[in-house]
Amino acid sequence: MPEQLKLNTITVSKVIVHSIPKHQKGDLTIEPKYSKLESKLSDGLKLFFRDKIIQALASDKSFRISFNDNSDSPVSYLIKEVLGNNDLFIDKSKSLAKHLFETQIGSNAAGILVVILAKVNTYTTCLLLKLEMDKGMQLTLDPKTDSYDIAEVEDLMLTQKTKIYKVALLIRREDFDAKYDGLIMDYQIDMKSKREVTTWFIDKFLGCNAYEDPKITTQKFYNLTKTYIDTIEEPILRAKYLQDLNSYVQCNKSTLSPREFADDYLSNKEDKTNYKSFLESKNFGFSSFIKDLTQISRQVQKITVLFANDISIIGNKGTFDDNVKFEKMNDGKTKAEIISKIKIIK
Repeated sequence: MPEQLKLNTITVSKVIVHSIPKHQKGDLTIEPKYSKLESKLSDGLKLFFRDKIIQALASDKSFRISFNDNSDSPVSYLIKEVLGNNDLFIDKSKSLAKHLFETQIGSNAAGILVVILAKVNTYTTCLLLKLEMDKGMQLTLDPKTDSYDIAEVEDLMLTQKTKIYKVALLIRREDFDAKYDGLIMDYQIDMKSKREVTTWFIDKFLGCNAYEDPKITTQKFYNLTKTYIDTIEEPILRAKYLQDLNSYVQCNKSTLSPREFADDYLSNKEDKTNYKSFLESKNFGFSSFIKDLTQISRQVQKITVLFANDISIIGNKGTFDDNVKFEKMNDGKTKAEIISKIKIIK
């Protein structure tokens, strides 16, 4: 996150709530329920949502996003319009809710879209909070204003009847001298196990890709390379490559390169060619990038070899090289020989 984008300066100015019912895709008998007016904001409510936003986006699990020029999502121009003219806030918030409704399918739970205009530093930004409610929970539409009360959303959140699942902060690049379009925190993404950082909310609804943040790029490189290694048929070679991968990402360098890994560790031309083709099929380049092991630090510390007879060998970084010898037998089995003193049996 650049220094210019200071989350602790967030001040909430406008809020509106729309209800997104559960529905099957293409079912025209159900529609979103839109608020006609902005919600009234007390100082307490402003602080409540400010704190929730900062808690989400200041997490080390949040990451930057950029609008995909090839996406059909209207979010990029809807955000541009509302940031350019705050008077369009209500109208464009309804368009955002309609697009979210049309993007969701039957497997998505009913929920709420909270659209917020807020100042970060001195610049206007737009925040989208997608919340899912416990089954059977509903907001009450005020018949006098034909709108939902943001205080009711706060009550639901405080009683844990709903949870913030997704928070997106969208900006104008020129305001923050940024090369990306916003930040997102999606509580449904398992950052340590997910092979590609995207969801229907990011891809289909927002029309965004993960910006090439070092921690995200490093994680993606590691997971994609590990996925490719899993396709190697020879188990001894597969174990070697995984050990090499763990050693490589922990090397004393500030950058990593798929080309360097392939050249230095993949033992034959076929594997190098297939690896490059695999990364290209996943739209991952072969050039160098800045290393950040934040998301994979635990994964790379150990390597586990599980045999068909349910016996496992677990080793820390570098221990396999000198202490475990693998040998392929004539019957297709693999012999593992460990040369060491026994430390403990438990």
